[in-house]
Amino acid sequence: MQTGATDMAFLRAKGVECYGVGAMVDEEDAPKGYGPHSDQERILEQAVYKHVQFFWQAVNAIAGAKN
Repeated sequence: MQTGATDMAFLRAKGVECYGVGAMVDEEDAPKGYGPHSDQERILEQAVYKHVQFFWQAVNAIAGAKN
């Protein structure tokens, strides 16, 4: 789960449950106190690939689910 302000606030106001999910990991800067939108915001290239793969698998699992 992720914290922070998002556009999901508008959906939540309409009663839609929303969750910020992501697979990005910041092992390099997080221990130094840098977070999202800080002056040192960056993400490791391998973390971007992991993030995209996570969402690809999630979308495929949901799209392929039998109801």
